[in-house]
Amino acid sequence: MNALTKQEKKFVEEVIETGNKTQAVIKAFPKTKSEKYARVKGHRLITKDNIKQALKTVADSLPDKDLIKVHKEGLQAGKHIYKNNNETGEIDDLGIEADYAVRHKYLETAYKIKNYFPKDSPTTAVQVNINRFKDYE
Repeated sequence: MNALTKQEKKFVEEVIETGNKTQAVIKAFPKTKSEKYARVKGHRLITKDNIKQALKTVADSLPDKDLIKVHKEGLQAGKHIYKNNNETGEIDDLGIEADYAVRHKYLETAYKIKNYFPKDSPTTAVQVNINRFKDYE
């Protein structure tokens, strides 16, 4: 396997952090001006054997037990809701409401890292056997 270049290492780090190949290219290859070009380059990079292996190594190092713990935390994500009280001029705290955008991002990122999405098919349904995770509850 070929060693990763400095920019490829940065690309892998950014893909792991954000899950976004296009943004990873823009950060790892600062001379990239076009988002369209970054998208194409990201797709090319992600198919290289040495980059796939680097991503797999990171994914394999994530114990399912830890992943489930983070899932549970992310699935409880919430945000405080505040309202300006026009009568008193004070701000009322209405409590915490579910933050579905954050919850979705937790799930999406975790499934990408564990490679549960089908290759090159973002619209295809995926079946995950959640019973294999019941020991981690």
